[in-house]
Amino acid sequence: MRESWKLKDVLMIAITGVIFGVIFLGATYSGGFLSGILTPLGMAQLGYEPFYGIYFMAGAFGGYVLRRPGAAVISEMLAAIIECLLGNYFGPIIILSGFVQGIGIELVLAAFRYKKYDLKTMILASACCSVITMGYNLVISGYSTIAPSVLLIMLAVRLISAALITACFTKYLADRLAAAGVLRGYAVSEGQELPLEE
Repeated sequence: MRESWKLKDVLMIAITGVIFGVIFLGATYSGGFLSGILTPLGMAQLGYEPFYGIYFMAGAFGGYVLRRPGAAVISEMLAAIIECLLGNYFGPIIILSGFVQGIGIELVLAAFRYKKYDLKTMILASACCSVITMGYNLVISGYSTIAPSVLLIMLAVRLISAALITACFTKYLADRLAAAGVLRGYAVSEGQELPLEE
């Protein structure tokens, strides 16, 4: 684990925040659309759950690429700020959501002292994030009024979404970018076979 932050690390955080902030906004409107479709069935709450794996991606990507304390939380919060500035209809509360989501990823990476980044670790981080954010939603978002059976379905969908998108896809994306040399100089590229410079 590297000790000090460098300008390129800050730039990576900024780029991650901007890109995923835009992606988050798209996920929010897609979730709203799906919620509308499910409303007549009495399952509107499920509309956003398939997209939670996307919401956790900024923290997972930032943490996986930089591999240093705070990267997951800062990446996730910055993406939430960008999403808010772009016109998320939930307002500034999503910045707090971004903090909670980042903490969910960060806790597992910290538990392994920022030294273990295999697929199992990333799936565990995505599961931790899913559970913590569900607890947050129970307190902040009024999920406590939802029937326990529906909550269990929501959590199951969130866990699956997070495992597939937050863990598997994010790791795959970062690994491919590293192998292509795009992430040369970052912690994720250590041990990767990178293309030789011309």
